[in-house]
Amino acid sequence: MIKITRFLAIFLALVCLTRTVLAWDAEGHMVVAQIAYNHLDSAVKAKCDALIAIPVYHSTSANSNFVTAACWADDIKSFTSAYSDSHYIDIGISLDGFPTNGVVNDPSNVVVAIRSSITILQDPTQSLSNQAVALRFLIHFCGDITQPLHCSTGVTTNMPAGDAGGNNFNLTGTWSELHALWDAGGGYLSDSVTRPFTPASQAIIVNKAAAVEAAYTYSASVGSIPDPMPWALEGRGLAATISYVGITNGTSPTASYTNTAQSTTIQRMAIGGQRLTKLLSTIYVTNVPPLISATITNNNFGLSWGAVTGRIYRVQWKQQPTDLAWVDQTDITVSNTSITFTDPVLQPQRFYRVIVVN
Repeated sequence: MIKITRFLAIFLALVCLTRTVLAWDAEGHMVVAQIAYNHLDSAVKAKCDALIAIPVYHSTSANSNFVTAACWADDIKSFTSAYSDSHYIDIGISLDGFPTNGVVNDPSNVVVAIRSSITILQDPTQSLSNQAVALRFLIHFCGDITQPLHCSTGVTTNMPAGDAGGNNFNLTGTWSELHALWDAGGGYLSDSVTRPFTPASQAIIVNKAAAVEAAYTYSASVGSIPDPMPWALEGRGLAATISYVGITNGTSPTASYTNTAQSTTIQRMAIGGQRLTKLLSTIYVTNVPPLISATITNNNFGLSWGAVTGRIYRVQWKQQPTDLAWVDQTDITVSNTSITFTDPVLQPQRFYRVIVVN
């Protein structure tokens, strides 16, 4: 008996989408998007490319492909403030022991916005236009939520409601406030890329994404639809232990501090891009891998199924249908539109399934 299935945990949330802030400037957002796009398989790329091509509110040649569309949510700030709160979430950090209960709980935040975007993209009844907007937001917000100061606000006796994610934490020198320093990745990001892309600008993004990936190699894994709140809490933790440490209001950051900001930014961009890859790959794994054949020849079991080039499939088995756990047999990276797995028949019965890893 053979069972073929797909692995797709579904998370459903309510839809809810103003401080003007940028995370990592345009260059950083495009690096995150480039990392994600590098690891999407051909079917998911085609789905995303088709949605990005749909005209939406103030979509232009400057944000017309997957990578440049990462900037669209910031581009529209010149025309509307409706989604400004969706770029961040203020989670209080006490910088001098003052209680953080004065931080306002804004129901329109980046966690809610990511949940909303996921829900829309998972809903086949949504119009293509709504899905196109949701995808553009998701690409951008997955960058926002990995910038530590988009997940935190520094609370002091003089600022009981917080410093607006470092926007009111003043600095001297290159950056006027802490948030701007982190938007620039401590100097790692220059925001010098022109849009629409020139060959030189595209090369900057591609090369910077490659450098980030050289430091933090992508590892495929079984996808799921996560709750982004733990991502925000992770960012808040980094703000508490890194962003607000070794820096004083009204001073100029040291070289050591900016070096730490740069290395942290590289790590966070890698994480943001990889999470976006796995999230989109999971959302768009919408079909059960089609069974082509199941045979036993010369005491070897053979299983063939239709596949998507570049996608990774995992074969699992268990001895009895009532066994709680599936046993991993092998992972197969597909280079064609079909694949065959074989296994010696060494037991009276075994149940197999194929899941999509990425």
